[in-house]
Amino acid sequence: MTATHLDGVRHCPLTLAGQLLVHVATGSVLDPAWCGEGEEAARQFQWVLDGGLGPLLHRAALPHLGQLPPPWRAALQSADLTARVTHADRIETALEVVERCADRHIPAVLLKGISVSEQLYPAEHLRPMTDIDVLVPQEAYAGLEQTLLERGYARLEHLAVPGHHHGAPLRHPRLRTVVELHTGLFPNDSPLSEGITFAAQRVLRQSVASQYHGRPVRRLAPEDQLVYVASSWFNDLTNCRPHPSFLASAFDATYLLAARGRTLDWDGLLDTVDNEWARASLHLMVTYLPRYGVEPPPPTALGRLAAEQRLVGPLQFRLIHRMLDRQQFGGRPWDHALPPPMPGRYSLAHQFRKRVLSRLPWTPTPR
Repeated sequence: MTATHLDGVRHCPLTLAGQLLVHVATGSVLDPAWCGEGEEAARQFQWVLDGGLGPLLHRAALPHLGQLPPPWRAALQSADLTARVTHADRIETALEVVERCADRHIPAVLLKGISVSEQLYPAEHLRPMTDIDVLVPQEAYAGLEQTLLERGYARLEHLAVPGHHHGAPLRHPRLRTVVELHTGLFPNDSPLSEGITFAAQRVLRQSVASQYHGRPVRRLAPEDQLVYVASSWFNDLTNCRPHPSFLASAFDATYLLAARGRTLDWDGLLDTVDNEWARASLHLMVTYLPRYGVEPPPPTALGRLAAEQRLVGPLQFRLIHRMLDRQQFGGRPWDHALPPPMPGRYSLAHQFRKRVLSRLPWTPTPR
């Protein structure tokens, strides 16, 4: 696995997850050499499977599927078949929720995997997910939840925290699929909830009319979708450290930029993003993905992002990208004494504002 990155900058050799992202970004044929021998090849293969990307790897490997070791071929075929079956159940569940929203005249905004799988991926089952996320207005939440409970959905155990952005997961009585009804994109106490970037009323107002399997729904505007994907990615990495399931966000952003990147309103996007964590997350993502062949934003947008985000300095910037190479895409464990570098974590300027300036009575507290 000695493939190299595509942005002209020297990085770690491309891992299997990285080669798969190059395939998605550029349409290039996946090199059959990825199925090499030894523990490292097997470890990277398992990392991709654990990330739920087996169906996507199966699709990419179809031209040389017969050349794979029989256990690997069987694992990919099994992952693809299982994903097809389970996603059909998710579609049925999502349509039921959408119909119940329509009955109650509730604007339902599809979020995360259930939205991007149908909108951006070449086949819906290729996008891994565990539940169905739908954003509804705060005032509509209780009535919609009660409607689903009356139809046999079961409320699962859930730690009720004031200000949380979704309620208890609801499990379908027959399909065993899980729905999460959101009233926000992040918890109230998250630094990502500061400002208007992810304010629920703004997001609902800016959502766009769409169709989901012939039913009218709403989705995040493409600009909001990109910022949400980037912010969720680094929020997950900050809270939980690198995990194979977090690979999906990079693929979401790659498909989104391939489909809409040249038509995005970058000026409008950057005018709206007033949250410093969101700006830093977006900057880190759109400067990282080009090494896999993803087209970068226009230079003027990159310049604004670099100038307007204050959380990530040059050294931390390189450390975070290296962590993404080695841990998130490489699947190597983070075995250092200090936690992984993340936006603001090892920024001297941010820590000074947080620990010194924030104690002054006239200074707002940074998060």
